[in-house]
Amino acid sequence: MSPIESVPVAVLNRIDDYVELLYDDIPEKIKGSALILQLARNPDNLIELARNEALLSALSRVLREEWKRSIELSTNIVYTFFCFSTYIEFHSVIIQYKIGSLCMDVIDYELKRYDQWKEKVEGKKQVITPDKNELPKSRIPEPKRRPKSGTWAVTDVNIQKTRSIVSSYHEDLCHASDEFLSKSDEEQLKRKLKTLSKRQEQLLRVAFYMLLNIADNVKVEEKMHKKDIVGLLIGAMERHSNIDLLILIVSFLQKLSIFIENKNAMASKGIIEKLAPLLDSPNADLVNVTLKLLFNLTFDTKLRNKMIKINLLPKFIQFTSDDKHINLAMKILYHLSMDDRVKQMFTQSDCVKLLTDMLLLNVNSEARCESGPGTTDVLLALCVNLSWSERAAQQMSAEGRLRELLARAFRHRNAVLMKLVRNLSHHPQNKALFVEFVGDIAGAVTSDEASEEFVIECMGTLSNILNLNNNIDIYAVVERYNLIPCILKILDPVNQRDPELVLEAVVAAGAMGAEERAAAALVTAGGGEALVAALRQRQADDDHVLQTVFAFRQLLSHPRAAQYLVSSTEAPAYLIDLMQDKNVEIRKMCDSCLDIISQMQNEWAARIKLERFRCHNGQWLSVVETLGAEGGAGDASDDLPPYLSAEYLTTHRLTTSDSQISLNDDSDSFSGEADFNRANSRNTQDGQSDELLGLSDSLSGKTSEDDTQFTKKLNVFA
Repeated sequence: MSPIESVPVAVLNRIDDYVELLYDDIPEKIKGSALILQLARNPDNLIELARNEALLSALSRVLREEWKRSIELSTNIVYTFFCFSTYIEFHSVIIQYKIGSLCMDVIDYELKRYDQWKEKVEGKKQVITPDKNELPKSRIPEPKRRPKSGTWAVTDVNIQKTRSIVSSYHEDLCHASDEFLSKSDEEQLKRKLKTLSKRQEQLLRVAFYMLLNIADNVKVEEKMHKKDIVGLLIGAMERHSNIDLLILIVSFLQKLSIFIENKNAMASKGIIEKLAPLLDSPNADLVNVTLKLLFNLTFDTKLRNKMIKINLLPKFIQFTSDDKHINLAMKILYHLSMDDRVKQMFTQSDCVKLLTDMLLLNVNSEARCESGPGTTDVLLALCVNLSWSERAAQQMSAEGRLRELLARAFRHRNAVLMKLVRNLSHHPQNKALFVEFVGDIAGAVTSDEASEEFVIECMGTLSNILNLNNNIDIYAVVERYNLIPCILKILDPVNQRDPELVLEAVVAAGAMGAEERAAAALVTAGGGEALVAALRQRQADDDHVLQTVFAFRQLLSHPRAAQYLVSSTEAPAYLIDLMQDKNVEIRKMCDSCLDIISQMQNEWAARIKLERFRCHNGQWLSVVETLGAEGGAGDASDDLPPYLSAEYLTTHRLTTSDSQISLNDDSDSFSGEADFNRANSRNTQDGQSDELLGLSDSLSGKTSEDDTQFTKKLNVFA
C-alpha cells in the first residue's frame, strides 16, 4: 500500500529498533509501523512476530492512544493485525489485545468524521457537537522516546515544528470558515476531502476485512452484533466510488445475514433500498455479491414484499439472460414466486414464455450440479411454482409448448417436469389440450419401467383430465390400458406402496367413478373392498379419508355400482362411523353419501336414521348437561339436581296433603288448599299421566300394598 512505499526494506533482526520508533512522535511512529507492516506481510515472519509480546503490546497501545491523530498510522497498525487475521491460528492474538472492538470504534469515528467533512465542504451550517469521549489535544500526553541507553530524559523537541510537519488536511477542513470562502478555497477543500476520503477508505477496507476474518468465531460475531456492526457496514455502503470497499462490505453483510438478529437489523436500516442501486453497477463481481445477499434476504417474507414494492422484479428477470448471474437470479425468482400475487406479475411480460423456452432448451437428465441444485433444477422449480397461476399456465401451454414439455418429460422420465405438466392439467382452460395425450399418460401409469415418483405425477395428471366434460370415453381408456388391476394392486395393503401413490390411486378411482360403466367395472373387480381396506390402513390421514369418501360418493351416483357397494362391502358402516369426524369436509361428504344410501330400499336406511337420531340426541344431551352444570354451580344451597331423574322418584315418597299444608304454613301467598286445587287441576288436564302412575284423588288413604304397586308401575314408566 501507499503508506509503506517510501519506507526502506525492513529486516526481521531489527525488530527491536522498529518497536522503539513507536515510542517517538507521530512521524517516527508512522515509519516504525510501516516497517513492522512490511515484516507482517510476509507470512514466514508471522510466527516470530506473534511471539514478540513487546511488539504486540506496543502496537495495540499506540493504536488505542493515537488512532484519532493519524489515519496513516492507524492504517499501518490495523493492516498489520489484518495480516495475522488471515490465518485462524493467530486469531487469538487479535482477541487477546481486543483489536476487533478497537477497530469498530475507529470505523465509527471515521464515518462520523467523514460526514463532518462533507457537511463542511457542501457549506452546511449544521453544528456538529464533538464527541464527549474524545479528549482535547492539550490533555493528551505526548509519548516520550525511550533512548537506547535505557534512561529517560525529556528530549528537547520542538513540538510545534513536529505538528506542522505532520499537519493533515483534516485540521484544515475542521478549522476552515464557512462564511468567507472563495471559489478557489472551495475547490481546494474539495480536493482535500477527496484525498482524505481515499486514505480513509484504505483504513476502512483493512479494518472491515480484519473483522470479516475473525467473524468465523460465532462468539466474536455476537459481540460485533452488540456493537452494531450492521449499522457500520450500511453506513459505509454509501461510498460508491470505491468498488473494492463495496464488494467487501456487501460480502460481510452476506455472511452476517444468515443469523436472524443481523437480518432484522438490516431490515430496520432499509437494506433493500440501499442495495437496489448496486444492481446497476457495471462491475460484475459487485452485482454478483449483491445478488447473493438479496438471496439470503428473500427467506424473509417482509423483505420479499419490499423487493417487489421497489420494483426489483424486472431487474431479476433481466439477469436471467446473463450467464454470470442466472443461477442467483433464478433462486431469487423462485422465492418471490411463492407469493400468489407475485405470480400474476410474472405474466405481465413475456417472462413466462422465455422461462418455458429456456427450460425446453436446457432440461435433460445430466443438467445437475454435484454441490447442489443446478440452474436447470432451479428453473424447473420456478416454472412449477408459476404453473399454479391460471394465466401463467395458459402461457406455458400455448404455441405447442405443452407437447414439447410432455415429450421431454417422457424421454427423460423427469418426475419434476411431469409435476409441471400435472399442474398445467389442473386448470380448466388447459384440459382440452391434454385429450390427445391421454393414451401416453395412461400407458405411463401402467408401465413398470418408470420410477414411483414419475408414476405418481402421471396418475395425478390422468385424474385431472379424466373428466366427462373433456369428451373422453373414460371406460374405453380404463379397459384399453388395463387401469383397474393397476389401481387395485396399488391399493392392496399387502404391497405396502408409497402413501402418496396410494392416495393418487384413490383419486384416480374417484375419477373413474364419474362414468357409469367404469364405476360398475371398478366395483365388480373389487374396487369397493380395496378402497375400504386402504381406508382401514390410513384412517389418520384426513386427505386419504376425504378422497376415499369422495370416491364412494362417485360410485353411489350410479345405481348398479351403488347397489353392489352397499350390499357387498363395509363402506356404509365406515360412512356411519365417519359421520361424527372432526373434519368438516369429511362430515359433509359423508352426509351426502348417507343421503343416497338412506333413499335405497335396504336395511341400512333404518340404521342410518337411527344413528343420525342418536348423534343428534347425544349432541342435545351434552348441551343440556352443560347448561345444567352451569346453572347448578351458581346455587350451592339447592340439594336437588337441576333435572329430576326416575331414580329420585323411586327412592323418595310423595308428600301428603297434610305435609303440603304444613310446609306452606309460613307462606303468605300460597296455602294448602290452593296447592291441593292446583294438583287436582293438573290431574284433570293430564289424565293419561295419572292413569299410568295409578294416582287417586285421595293421597292420604294409601296402604303398603298401594305403595308397592305404585313403585312397580313407576319403574315400568321410567
